[in-house]
Amino acid sequence: MNNEWWQDVNDSIDKGLVHSIHTSERLSHRGCLRRHNYVFNQGYYPLTTPHYFEFGIAFHKGMQELYDPRTWNDRETATALALMAFKTSVKEQRQRYLELNSFAEPDPEKMAQYEDQITLGLGMLRYYASQVLPYYDQGFTPIGVEVPFEVPILDPQGQPTYCKCKLCWRRQVRYWQGLDQSAHVESIQELTGDPEKDRLFCTPWKGLPLTYGGRIDMLAVDTEGHYWIWDWKTTIRVFTAEPGSEDDFMLLDDQITSYCWAIDLLGRLNGGHIPVAGFVYAELKKGYPLEPEPLKSMRLGRRFSVNKQQDTDYETYQRIVSQNDPQAYEDGLYEEFLQYLHNEGPVYHKRSQISRNGFELYNAGVNIWLEALDIIDPNKRIYPSPGRFACQTCAYKAPCLAQNRGEDFQYMLDSMYEKRAYKYWENVELSTDKRSRG
Repeated sequence: MNNEWWQDVNDSIDKGLVHSIHTSERLSHRGCLRRHNYVFNQGYYPLTTPHYFEFGIAFHKGMQELYDPRTWNDRETATALALMAFKTSVKEQRQRYLELNSFAEPDPEKMAQYEDQITLGLGMLRYYASQVLPYYDQGFTPIGVEVPFEVPILDPQGQPTYCKCKLCWRRQVRYWQGLDQSAHVESIQELTGDPEKDRLFCTPWKGLPLTYGGRIDMLAVDTEGHYWIWDWKTTIRVFTAEPGSEDDFMLLDDQITSYCWAIDLLGRLNGGHIPVAGFVYAELKKGYPLEPEPLKSMRLGRRFSVNKQQDTDYETYQRIVSQNDPQAYEDGLYEEFLQYLHNEGPVYHKRSQISRNGFELYNAGVNIWLEALDIIDPNKRIYPSPGRFACQTCAYKAPCLAQNRGEDFQYMLDSMYEKRAYKYWENVELSTDKRSRG
């Protein structure tokens, strides 16, 4: 790859002088151009009320500790740190909520939910650390957790793309102001707000590099030296990812595919090769299997219940009954229930390992480039994309309706939303919760 430009672009990345596109912006742009314009071009964000407890954020903190490369070979220490990280995150969230809502009395119902969620999170982490991680992760070694990346978006000829939008121009001017006031003071005073005219007062400006950014939950290497992008999700229902099923969307998931492309590109830009093989989609149900309690009295020769409403799974139930009711287990009295748990019982975790070849990664890069050109196109036509379900949950429904009716939607944006000069991902906490990602 001819990357003589890479040092200059990398310097721009280090200085924050880039037009960065993330997965969330891609999804927003695909969903509704008007909403995308409100958020990513005009910078209007909903005034949200802090939640008492964001489960996904706290659980994500725990998973980081479980897979921290520094303690990977000391599972006992990693588990203790994971539990501590979860509890610390919960405490910090609660304290922040109380500080922002000091005028209100604590809601007893919220307090009860809060305690339940703490119990749930700690139970999930203990279960995962003791029953999942030791058996399912033997072929992987973590390289890093919370791995950020920012890579240039290249055209099909392998050359960088530059953006000259108003947001990029303003970012460049702010940098000039902070870096060297004396060199540009006259031209800055004469700025008109029109990028085309403003460039007349300065040296030729090619724009800011167009980049793709994100953060990987975990980067791991397998026993053959192949790298895998890991993504953790907490969910109500665990997917299957079997070809032909309703959950096989993971085979086409371009978010994590784009992460594979980004890591592969970084290796090539730096003169090396990172053998990225694909991604691991690690889903965790919001729950954990409980050990069955022995019955008060024997029933049909069994010491344990075979009620299908139990919160347990095949491995847990089999281990307990084989150890504590060995005769009934050997006689096959639990066979029917174990068969049910194996085929139809609750699923608390799922690993989907999806491979990506070099052609797929190349296509991902080209698709990102094409999509990025659409996103930054100054002549792009802005119009809404109404949908029965999308509009129900859209945070911009009110100003959108006002704009449709010819009402003062701008006043609604200015009064009901927070105007930001930065993108949300520049200071947002990450979560394993599917509804909070991308």
